[in-house]
Amino acid sequence: MAKKGVKYYIPGAIALVFGIAAFCMMFLEGVKYSADLWLFETSSSFTGAQLAFGYSESEGALSVTVLSFNFMAFLAFLLPVIGGLIALLFKNGLITKIVSTACFVVGAVFLFSMVGFAPIGMSEEMAAGLENVDASLGVGCIVGAVLSIIGAAICLFKGSIAKALGGD
Repeated sequence: MAKKGVKYYIPGAIALVFGIAAFCMMFLEGVKYSADLWLFETSSSFTGAQLAFGYSESEGALSVTVLSFNFMAFLAFLLPVIGGLIALLFKNGLITKIVSTACFVVGAVFLFSMVGFAPIGMSEEMAAGLENVDASLGVGCIVGAVLSIIGAAICLFKGSIAKALGGD
């Protein structure tokens, strides 16, 4: 009887691993801005943690807040972990399956939309300065969203995976 219980938790644990991996993509490049000026090309990038929690630069006594706390960016990285925890801790019911899969899917959509969410935490002057700049999605958001989609598939088919492993 104990072996069936352990096999039952394996799909939820795998989903949680994918959620934690998607959360760890926060520390990679999230959004990259590049501008092609007349004589040279310039670019800057922000990590997911900088986009979510804020970022300030200081030079001597002068400190400038570049980004402030962005709840949508924070939610994009947190939802896959919440979905993985729900998949691991709760039984395989219909509502649990819908909620855990929805957490992963909404997290993936938010991660793919990070370029649009980035100006939320910026000052008005900085957001206005980025109007004519090319913005692209960074590797951290892309990989995190793909991991979140895989976690959503695992949550959706959690019961089938448990049965294939030999659990009831």
